[in-house]
Amino acid sequence: NYVQAEALMKKDTAAMPNAYLLFVELGTAQLGLKKYDDAIASLNKAIQLNQASKKPNLEVEGIAGNALGEAYGDAGHFNKADAAYDAAAKADPKNAAMYYTNEAIVMNRNAKVDLTVKAADKAIAANPNEPIPYYLKGQALVQKATVNPKTQKIEAPPGCVAAYKKYLELAPNGPEAPDVK
Repeated sequence: NYVQAEALMKKDTAAMPNAYLLFVELGTAQLGLKKYDDAIASLNKAIQLNQASKKPNLEVEGIAGNALGEAYGDAGHFNKADAAYDAAAKADPKNAAMYYTNEAIVMNRNAKVDLTVKAADKAIAANPNEPIPYYLKGQALVQKATVNPKTQKIEAPPGCVAAYKKYLELAPNGPEAPDVK
């Protein structure tokens, strides 16, 4: 219940204005309500408070940066989204593949083909054994397919078929396998 969560977190952040976790929760609720500008402000505040603390929690910084990337992306600020995901991955490298996969999902959702491919490539570099980034890369690249004027056959762009094949290798019975096949 994002409405209730936002109301509670507004009350709590007013009572405890230096509690970065509360601002993460507030920003997450605002993101769920599609209040992107408010979410961006709350998540940036969470990151700033965390970084200013005596012992910053890098995992929380990664989580906040991940949510911040989604807020920026869904608000149409794609360069800022990319920077937020990069910062999340830098702060919390053990979860970098997840953050970059989330970035690819956000870019795909916003019909940003080249940015989807870029984010998927970063996710693949962070963990080449996760199937979803390959699927997202293939799904983005297939949008650039062309028809050969001589043969009238569809030609996939470079990297598309390889991405789909790798997805099937890693997840032959995965949820996207029927579409990929």
